[in-house]
Parts: sequence; C-alpha cells; structure tokens
Amino acid sequence: MDRGRAIDLLISEARARVASGAWGDVRALLSEREGEVRQRPELIALLGEAYLRTHAPREACGWLERTILDLRRAGDRAALRKATNLVGVARFELGDLDAAEHAFHAAVSLGRIDGDDVALARATNNLGLIANVRGRHAEALALYRVAIPSYQRLGQPRGLAETYHNLAITFRDVGDVAHAEACERRAIEYARQAADERLVAMAQVGLAELQFRQGDAALAEATARRGADVFARIGDAKGEADALRLAGVAAIALAKYDVAEAVLARAVELASSRGYALVEGEARHAQAELALVRGDLQGARAAAAAALTLFERVRAASNAAALRAWMSSTLPPDAP
Repeated sequence: MDRGRAIDLLISEARARVASGAWGDVRALLSEREGEVRQRPELIALLGEAYLRTHAPREACGWLERTILDLRRAGDRAALRKATNLVGVARFELGDLDAAEHAFHAAVSLGRIDGDDVALARATNNLGLIANVRGRHAEALALYRVAIPSYQRLGQPRGLAETYHNLAITFRDVGDVAHAEACERRAIEYARQAADERLVAMAQVGLAELQFRQGDAALAEATARRGADVFARIGDAKGEADALRLAGVAAIALAKYDVAEAVLARAVELASSRGYALVEGEARHAQAELALVRGDLQGARAAAAAALTLFERVRAASNAAALRAWMSSTLPPDAP
C-alpha cells in the first residue's frame, strides 16, 4: 500500500473513532504514528484535541507547539485556527494565562480574517475565561455576550452550554446568585441537547456551588460528589478535582472534618499531578480553612501560603484578593 493511501486510511479510522467519542483510542492511534500525522494538518490538530480531550494538557501543548510551523507551511487555515485555539486551551489549563491569552487573540484574528464564526466565538469565550480569572468581570461578561449570539445563530449547543456556564461563574463571582443560577440551568439544558455528559456534570457542580453559598451545604456536598463520580468515570481529572474541592468545603461547613481532609487531599493530588494550578490553589485554600477550624494555625498558614503562590503564578486576581482578605481577617500574625 502506498504512503498516501495509508494516511487516507488513518484519517478515516481516526474520524470513525471521533464519531464514536473514543478520544482515548484517537490519541493512541495517532500518537503511535506521529510521522504520518505530521504530513496531514487535519491530523496534527486532531491529535492535539485528543490530548486535551483525554485531559493531558502538557502533552497537547508540547505537540501543538512543535507542529504549529508545519500547519503554517501547509497553508491549511482550518487546522491552523483549530490548533491555535487548542494551544490557548492547553496553556490555560496549565495556568500560563499570558501565553493562553496570546493564543486566543491569535485565534480571534484568524477567525475574523477567514470568516470562521465558530472559531471566533470559541476564542472569544475563552478570552472571557481569562478576563474573569484576572478579576475583570465586566469584560468577561461582555465577551461571553459576544459569543452567545454566534453560537445561537450557528446552532452550537455545546458552545452555548460552555458559555452559559462561564457566565454563571462570573455572575457568582460578583455576587449575583439569581443570574448565576439561571445561567447554570441554561447550561444544563444546552449540554443535554449536545448529549455532553461532562458539560452536564460541570453545570450541575456549578449549581452545587450556588447551593452551598445559599446555605445548603448538605445538598451541595451530595451534588458535588455525584459530579466527582461522573468526572472520575469519564477520566476528567480537572472536573473531578474541582468537584471534590467543593465537596470538601461543604464537608467543613457540616463539621465532617475527616471527610473534608480526605476529599481535599485527593483534589490537591489530582490537580497538582496534572498541572491544574488554579484548581489546586482553590483546594489548598480550602485545606487552610480546614486546618484553621481544627486549631492548626501552622498548617493553615502553610496551606494558605501555597494557595497564594499558585494564584499569583497564574495571576488569578480575584482568588488572590479573596485569600489575602481571609488571611488578614482570620489568621493571627506569627509570633515575633
């Protein structure tokens, strides 16, 4: 069989596995044949997506940044747009927000030049994520509201689910619980339309966060644990870690300190091992709160310092400010 025919068969096989949602199989198939993959821009971008879909942002970032020049030389603009956005997603997952923002701006430019409204909406939504993490909430809301009409016009329920969930997070961060809850419920509706189990679980954990803030710690813990189970089953370490973080926070409120200790330790382990710096920082902040209620001031200071280092590293302004306020109001200064 000639080489061109072999690569055509590889593309067909990869597409079939994508259609069945078998992203682990896509990753295994393509990563074993990198030489052939590099000859087709479509496959280069697809392998990067497979790494991200299997929750391996370091591998995705390394692969895409090694091959982005191949895409530029090939002149496949669709693959280049996709890969550029994926680089941003991988960098965001790893906490490198400056590099992520640069990639998303590049993806916006490519989308505008090429008239690709889906790529433009996706990159705009992702820029909203960065704005929110950095505490620029009004900018985040504006970016999400740009993305939503594009997704609606194009009939993209998955994009709508992601963006409404992101809107909910920003509304939650500014204290607008009513709008946050409405957005999470919209996110669940669209995620179900898209038949995306991960997005459904993500929005349900978002609702659990709101339940906790409204004083129902028991319901929040139960909902977060169900979400963690879903994420564990589908292999989403980031989602699992975040859900466990929330379950731990709720367990603290319920005075279930041993339970909180176990689930928060698991959350930190998952986030740290995969490089999810923001989630790790939030889980360590929760560990600091647990140590304080147990009377372990040294442990509380150590966990809070570790969390603050992570927040400052990724320039998570809102998280860092909230943690500093908590430290100054609740942690007595070290004895001279």
